[in-house]
Amino acid sequence: MNCPISSTITLQFIDLHTHHPCGETDVLEIESIYPGQSPNGKTRWFSAGLHPWHLGNTGLDEAAGWLHDHAANPDCLAIGEAGLDKVTKTPWTLQESAFQQCIRIAVETGKPMIIHCVKAYAEVTAALLNAPSVPVAIFHGFDKHPQTAKMLLDAGFFLSFGAALFRQNSHAAEALQQTPPDRFFLETDDKNLDIRSVYTRAAAIRHISPDQLEEQIRQNFIRIGPGIPG
Repeated sequence: MNCPISSTITLQFIDLHTHHPCGETDVLEIESIYPGQSPNGKTRWFSAGLHPWHLGNTGLDEAAGWLHDHAANPDCLAIGEAGLDKVTKTPWTLQESAFQQCIRIAVETGKPMIIHCVKAYAEVTAALLNAPSVPVAIFHGFDKHPQTAKMLLDAGFFLSFGAALFRQNSHAAEALQQTPPDRFFLETDDKNLDIRSVYTRAAAIRHISPDQLEEQIRQNFIRIGPGIPG
């Protein structure tokens, strides 16, 4: 599941998944976009996906073509958000078809996936593991019981943590404590957060220094990334 990436990343922080990049010079921000959107120009890097919430905006063929074109861009570092959601009103069959399109393009490009999953962990896991070549998959905004975290980690996937780390008695904090150091990332998602504060909180939860955490996440990103052009 490993993909090569440039070993010359010098940025101090990595925001794996954000809808509101700030353009900070010391942060590698990956802006999440879906059909009908374009990057806001504050960060070079982005992920492109067929989000279950937004599949009604265009036909699936058109959306898949959009994704194919954007995934070919070297500034697209990941495929996503992509996944399954049992709460949204989007028809399940449409969600499944879109998710399969995302998996196929992730496999073809060798780019990791940013996974959106709501009450569908068994189905999402099965779809990923049944792919011809299992893509790197990162379950974003993780805030579930540590048993769910263990299931995903045992399957070979990664977790990304964000705003939920600040809640008292959150599952996210407990899950982060138990996640191996080489299997997690941090993010701001759609929240009004500074990624630096997320790093500070995560370092405290894991009882390590901020410098150790920064280096660990940098190495994790090098391990799973598709390669960053100069």
